[in-house]
Amino acid sequence: MDNITYPHITEYIESLVGETGLGHLEKYAEENSVPIIQKDALGLLLFMVGMKRPKRLLELGTAIGYSAIAMALESPETMITTVDLNAGMKEKAEENIRAAGLSDRIEVVLSDCMDFLNEDHGKFDLVFIDARKSHYMEYLELSLSLLNEDGLIIVDNVLFRGLVPDGEEFPRKYRATVSTLREFTRTISEREDLSTAIIPIGDGVAFIRRKPNV
Repeated sequence: MDNITYPHITEYIESLVGETGLGHLEKYAEENSVPIIQKDALGLLLFMVGMKRPKRLLELGTAIGYSAIAMALESPETMITTVDLNAGMKEKAEENIRAAGLSDRIEVVLSDCMDFLNEDHGKFDLVFIDARKSHYMEYLELSLSLLNEDGLIIVDNVLFRGLVPDGEEFPRKYRATVSTLREFTRTISEREDLSTAIIPIGDGVAFIRRKPNV
């Protein structure tokens, strides 16, 4: 994946993150072209999870279970529900979760994320969105309805290969994705009921919470 910052900075930050203990999953993802959160962004995600200590965490986009396992290891009291539509990924994720001894704390749900969000699953303290970027606006709106009052939403890939802020010059195949993410980042930054921070790390990470008394 293209970097959105100087490669030597990314490499340095990743060196400081150190070993995750999940190197076998990182190797599998690389060898099988499975997208997972970049290691520098993972460090920031885990910092926030460790600080927030959510009781219930929802992840949209499971893949091989890499980030779900990492978050569960970071916050041992957190119960995680992770949703993915790909049956093969669900099977692989559950295999990895069992191997990590976390089957009692991570539930993998085979479902379209939109369908899941439109159902009643109670409230969550933290929602991590790393699924289909074309639905980020819908995911946000529905996630807010499932979020506890002081909850936090974290969204990965919001700067998408550095193309979102890069003007109009980008490969045609990315046009829809870039357009969607531009609208998404503008919207979350302009909404008066939300407090938002966009961090240029990994592939771009957004942190979103409701403003108090709004």
